Amino acid sequence: MRYALLAILLAALLFGGEWTYRSFLRPVDPPTPEMVALGEHLKAAGLLARFYPVRHGFRHSQVSAHGAYELTSFPLPISVSACPTEEAAEAHRQAIERSPNLLNPTRKGRLVIWFPMWGDDTSEMMVKVSNAVASFGPR
Repeated sequence: MRYALLAILLAALLFGGEWTYRSFLRPVDPPTPEMVALGEHLKAAGLLARFYPVRHGFRHSQVSAHGAYELTSFPLPISVSACPTEEAAEAHRQAIERSPNLLNPTRKGRLVIWFPMWGDDTSEMMVKVSNAVASFGPR
């Protein structure tokens, strides 16, 4: 009984340690070349966007880097995740699609782009951004 309790406690400690590291202690991942290229593409499409990296709690087998583009003259960001493989990107897109407040997840190669907390009153800007993203080809 004592060993079973010790094993459960050790497993909880390991899981909690990994979660704490991924959520709070791991350094923020730098943007991937695809993320930089998407930012340049948005600028070329007339959308002035500034990229900023965001800490994520995913394993690197799921998401390599995460960030957002802040549009000038618009209050809501565009979120983007870079995944290590296209299969991981599709799984990430499907997970985002199930969330009601994360709109229009789109996968372009290994990138997954979506609109967090955007609503009905933002449809005009969402169409502009979606058209720009649709014309983006990952390098």
